[in-house]
Amino acid sequence: MTRACLWITLSYCSLSSVLVAEELWVGKVCPVTYQQQTLGVLVFSEAWYHSSRQQASYIPRDNATGVGLEIHLFANRLGELELANQAQCNQYRMLQIRTTNRRLLGDERRAQIDAPASFVEPFYDAFPLEHGAGVHQTPADTLDKPWNEPPTRASTLAIYDTPFVSDALGKEGQDIMVEFETCVVCQRDQSYDTILSCGRWGYSREYLDENTGWAEPEFHGTECLNSPSPHYQETVSLSEEFPYSYWLDWR
Repeated sequence: MTRACLWITLSYCSLSSVLVAEELWVGKVCPVTYQQQTLGVLVFSEAWYHSSRQQASYIPRDNATGVGLEIHLFANRLGELELANQAQCNQYRMLQIRTTNRRLLGDERRAQIDAPASFVEPFYDAFPLEHGAGVHQTPADTLDKPWNEPPTRASTLAIYDTPFVSDALGKEGQDIMVEFETCVVCQRDQSYDTILSCGRWGYSREYLDENTGWAEPEFHGTECLNSPSPHYQETVSLSEEFPYSYWLDWR
């Protein structure tokens, strides 16, 4: 498999001026815009595979049940909070929804905000979910990551997601489908939030037969979106777990 390293020129002061991300294998780079101004890029890594959060590798094993992705926001001079801050954000956040056709557990919905119900806010970049900001170490749990030791990353904001669906949650006779839409949110303390640009990604597991069950995951790639899709906006608006209305002064 041929991969290329990503060289990212950073134009903000909090990180070094040039970053050589030797271990960040890039799958997709999406522009992050606000009122036709580019505030930076949202970088989706190349996907890897794992078996229920173990045995991670870039080549899927026969027993693989899920995928892994690291997603990084790199703000430029117009987007950096301590420089131009064109959108007048107080903080950048990641807000992600998940849509699936698998069997649902408890109060789960087919489409919902991808965050624990115990969270007060709907954002993915919060403990105990795996995330980082600035110069940071990738998550300490390496069992579902394609590296032996946590490498260092440097980005404005990052999340690390390793979803999986075991055979027990599949519906007999149907392929398992899972899709995510990950968006950057400009959070403002004294005004309304703005959901900026997004990326849509996902995977499937083909149903084989009643004896074999489902095949290893097939990653569907990442699609850049200039703004959240209607499905995303509806899912966030109808969420009962998190009463979050980004177009209102909801705090």
